[in-house]
Amino acid sequence: MRPQRNIKLRSSVSFPLILCVLCGFLGGDAIAQDVIDVTVSKAGWKPDTLRLRKGETLRLSLKSGDDEHCFAVDALRVEKRVRPGKAVSLDLTPDKAGSFPIYCCLEPDNESLRGRLVVSE
Repeated sequence: MRPQRNIKLRSSVSFPLILCVLCGFLGGDAIAQDVIDVTVSKAGWKPDTLRLRKGETLRLSLKSGDDEHCFAVDALRVEKRVRPGKAVSLDLTPDKAGSFPIYCCLEPDNESLRGRLVVSE
């Protein structure tokens, strides 16, 4: 049986240093990343416009307010099913700037199910 070792931090500077190192190893940016809630229903997208910068990652939590829908952005080759009662996560990292339509691929001609992804430089 191994003896237990008590580890004590010798100064108050050690803890912040250890925390910074751990965040670097664990991907500190991913931990601090914001999540945007997006709800789709027959009434449309809420919010109907998403804004971010080229190369920036935006994490979405997609939810349906009624039936099954689809979150699609052709310019980014994204298509994600959204089913009622179950949120689904999606990370977007656009590699080009511009204004791109968001639509439901299950009802592509439904104008109320159109939104916009605006990507700046």
